Amino acid sequence: MFVLLKSRLKKYNNSKRKINPQKERRLAMKSEIMKVYNAYTEALLKGDFKSVFETMSDNIVWHMGGEGPLSGIVKGKEALGERLGEFIKRSNGTFRVITNWAASNDCFVVASVVSLAEKEDQKLNDPGIDLFRIENGKIQEVWTFAAVSYTHLTLPTT
Repeated sequence: MFVLLKSRLKKYNNSKRKINPQKERRLAMKSEIMKVYNAYTEALLKGDFKSVFETMSDNIVWHMGGEGPLSGIVKGKEALGERLGEFIKRSNGTFRVITNWAASNDCFVVASVVSLAEKEDQKLNDPGIDLFRIENGKIQEVWTFAAVSYTHLTLPTT
């Protein structure tokens, strides 16, 4: 009796552990996508922009939400570096993005974020959602959605 139960239990456990090959590929892709995203956010938190840009495709397309002077579509790493540099300049280096949570599906990562900056008596504390498209081990495209349009980011240039 014990041998029969042991045999059935082993058979059950083995059948339960089998993973559909398609599901296995999706899990591997999800893991790789989150690995790229996590490298991006960790570098961003450290202010290591060299590493941030290493996670991106040379032809990245960044859709900055809002209606302000820094909103719009930016194409390529160089142009994106210039645009992000303007955020940093206008905030005397205080601009940062904090990620609350992130989740992935297929080649996309969605993240709940908060953009923070201050200059003199002006402060930005803007929750939003960022959507990343990650393929071939690089961030290819990003869409940012802010709760408050960056028209409210009136931090003057110096």
